[in-house]
Amino acid sequence: MNEYDPVAELGLVHDKQLVCSFKGFLQLNDSSRDLCQRFIGKGDKFCDMISRYDDVITYVLNRTEGRSGNTSRFIAPFLKAFGMTDYAAMEYCGRSLKLMPESKRVIRHMMETLPTFATTSSYEHNVMNVSNELDIPTGLIDCSEVDFDDYDLSRQEARSLREMAYSVTNLRMPMQEYELNVPTRLHQDELDMVRTLDDIFHSKIGELPISEMMRKMKSVGASEKAHFLIDLRKRTQIDFDGTAFIGGDITDIHALDAVCDRGGLAMSFNGCDFAVRKSNVAVMSRDCTVAAVLVQEFYNEGIGAVYDLIENWNRETLMKKDFPDPYLMSTMLASNTKKLPEVHIVTKDNVDEIAKKSDKYRKNLFKG
Repeated sequence: MNEYDPVAELGLVHDKQLVCSFKGFLQLNDSSRDLCQRFIGKGDKFCDMISRYDDVITYVLNRTEGRSGNTSRFIAPFLKAFGMTDYAAMEYCGRSLKLMPESKRVIRHMMETLPTFATTSSYEHNVMNVSNELDIPTGLIDCSEVDFDDYDLSRQEARSLREMAYSVTNLRMPMQEYELNVPTRLHQDELDMVRTLDDIFHSKIGELPISEMMRKMKSVGASEKAHFLIDLRKRTQIDFDGTAFIGGDITDIHALDAVCDRGGLAMSFNGCDFAVRKSNVAVMSRDCTVAAVLVQEFYNEGIGAVYDLIENWNRETLMKKDFPDPYLMSTMLASNTKKLPEVHIVTKDNVDEIAKKSDKYRKNLFKG
């Protein structure tokens, strides 16, 4: 940030910036879930259960110690108990990485257009693979950090953690849907999950030396992503009304809300229900070029121009539009010959419908 910038020296400083999350926008797989599935027995269910517990204690029980995004912290000691090393995490994250079509071209265009940063809950092992594939400097990315090789486990400690993991995967997976900021009565399967995991994280793991791993590691969740935005504002001197934030995870909601509230571009991209509710624009697409089109319009003309573009979102109008980067627009149109990406301005009148539709779209995206 303190390096010489010839553009700034000429007085041509940026008044817009972009911050994006990975999952659903640049990346089509959940790297933390993939690591669990590869190294832990029934690891996909294990990760889903931990993530569900994280959401319930934060958004349903509203615990003061709850903070959305603890999943990466919660699963770390279990991954270690099943043999995880830093090399294994790096190698498997690279092997299982699935990038969104056109993601390299899109992120390159954005980085050439405006200051661009990323924030993600995934481990740095995944981030380094994404960074290498998309040519994003790691210094621009905020992520969760853990060094698996820095901690040793005794056989008994590893055995105890593996037994805890089995007790989690033997639970019944809760299927209830939640509404943001709406009180909900927990069903029996939710109560069983909360009691079991409370006992594990508040009692059993606290007695083990590996608990130090959880205490010391950096875990990026909803609060940390919002703090990252605040820190960026201080460093770049660009306020939230000049910020575009692209996210779709439940951990993105505070950042989306802050940008939306100040009149920036808060874009839910293939977002979950909660993310849509904190956004002013919602996109559903299997290729991310459309995001570059919308961000370019925001960069050039502001949020009002983005709304105008969405209100006239049809192929004929887009083909005739005098767009600053015709190649970008033609690429987006060529990538979506049958049907344009679905783009909406989110309002209080349509938010329920769009949130439900986007949430379903997101789940199908990650299934396929």
